[in-house]
Amino acid sequence: MHPEEVGAVMTRTLDKDAIVVSENLTGAYGSFPFGFRENEQMWLSNCGLGLGWGIGAATGAKLAAPDRQVVCSIGDGSVMYSASGFWTQVRYGVPVLTVVWNNLNYQTVRHAYHNYSGRMAKSGHYAGMYLGDPDIDFVKLAESQSVKGEKVASAADLESALKRGIAATRDGKPYLVEVATARVGGGAESTWYEKFNLAEKRKRRV
Repeated sequence: MHPEEVGAVMTRTLDKDAIVVSENLTGAYGSFPFGFRENEQMWLSNCGLGLGWGIGAATGAKLAAPDRQVVCSIGDGSVMYSASGFWTQVRYGVPVLTVVWNNLNYQTVRHAYHNYSGRMAKSGHYAGMYLGDPDIDFVKLAESQSVKGEKVASAADLESALKRGIAATRDGKPYLVEVATARVGGGAESTWYEKFNLAEKRKRRV
């Protein structure tokens, strides 16, 4: 799905007063009617743009506002910094809906590399940016900590999945929806990564 489509589906499906905690720096939020009134969707982010705070921040937002829907909108790379927070949500009954925008990429950093217009942009080789091969299964990652979830790749499936996630959180349980999201911007087509296999370099099979 294109990021703009993901954002549009989320906008119309989430509660009108949902708190959206974003650790997805290239997410598309233009369709959200964000505001600060109690009946408006609220956007929370950090000004330092560091990674690793999103799941914990969403958990904290739900603790601060237990009677409002809290959604963690997070990139695939960002999840890997703080996935243990799912366990905390289950243990302490913190019903956060997590939406993982999975584009198999550190897209924000790739944009910076591309905009520099150096060797990476010319070669299409963006070191350390591609997160596929192997692909990370975020649903299984969440399920290993007792958070149920599902994968989607279309607008219709996303809306249905969000509704199931909302139902789960209303029942007091966290939930995760992983969305296959298109890469955009310079270098989007690149799946290059540094090839290395230590097992093949061994002199002894130990």
